[in-house]
Amino acid sequence: MTYPIPMPRTARPLGSLALLAALLLTPGCISSNRTTYREETRAKVEFENDTAGRLFYEALSRVREKRGKNESHTEVSLPIVFDRKTTVVEGESIAYNEAVLQCDTNHDGRITELEARIFSEHVK
Repeated sequence: MTYPIPMPRTARPLGSLALLAALLLTPGCISSNRTTYREETRAKVEFENDTAGRLFYEALSRVREKRGKNESHTEVSLPIVFDRKTTVVEGESIAYNEAVLQCDTNHDGRITELEARIFSEHVK
């Protein structure tokens, strides 16, 4: 029959320190990359006539050109141990909904030719 050899009390803290030092000094880290696509349902809107629709969509295309792709990046890291990156990409319907809110000034769900002209002039 064999009996385990008891570890001296001073060896336990030294073992913990050695483990901690090994974890901090060895290469490697916990890494996480995440991309989230944020999308909304498009706002329901009608146009007074074809001219109102054309003016609105032409202005919307200019807004998209100026705005470009809208992304936000967040990065949190502790050197060597932890690294986390998050990217949020906004979809096309978010720009569309913002344009509808700006253009439809009385918020009745109907864009008139006058509202579309004002929005188009504002975007230039």
